[in-house]
Amino acid sequence: MLTIISQNRRRAAGLVLATVALAAGTAAAMPGRFEGGVFAELNRFRSDPAGYADLLSDYRPRFDGKLLRGDADGEIDIMTHEGVGAVDEAIRELRREKPLAELAWSETLARAAADHVAVQSRSGAVGHYTNGRGPGERVKAHGGGPYVNEVITYGHHSPAGVVDQLLIDDGVPNRGHRFSLLRTTHRYAGIACGSHKIHRTMCVILMSQTADGSPPPPPRRSP
Repeated sequence: MLTIISQNRRRAAGLVLATVALAAGTAAAMPGRFEGGVFAELNRFRSDPAGYADLLSDYRPRFDGKLLRGDADGEIDIMTHEGVGAVDEAIRELRREKPLAELAWSETLARAAADHVAVQSRSGAVGHYTNGRGPGERVKAHGGGPYVNEVITYGHHSPAGVVDQLLIDDGVPNRGHRFSLLRTTHRYAGIACGSHKIHRTMCVILMSQTADGSPPPPPRRSP
């Protein structure tokens, strides 16, 4: 779990005003300031993965073995699983990636993400299931479908830190979070962030090929 970014990136993230394309058929609601920052940072990455890789180099001088030192902005020291090696691997892999389509905002997905934050912020639990419900069940409760992909971060206090953790994916052998952000079929995202009883903060990102997690349309056949 990685938590640090340079002060220049932190300042820029705080000034970002996300341009949000609302998914058709959803309520005309905008994300909160932090969620909007995460959404903008996510699309910043998808628009130029290779260029975004260079930003991850900010982490390298802050490592002392596997310990990632905190900064003056209040981020705490964190003992990582892999140390700087995970950062270097993420940089190498992202430099090979081509730009992806930017995501549109989905209020249906955001509401399902907010349900998860509301429960775990009180309980201190982690993971994708609460009260026996996973991401698909939560989206269905808001009138959508189960065809969604969810990623979660804990303990990060800036939009860039949230996206960085998912891309570096320290301690996750298959780098599943990184591959989720790189999935070409994703077209919509909904995000909710809040406090967490154990890790201080958490952020839930739900993504889908459709605005509400319903089944994607079948591919068009050639005549």
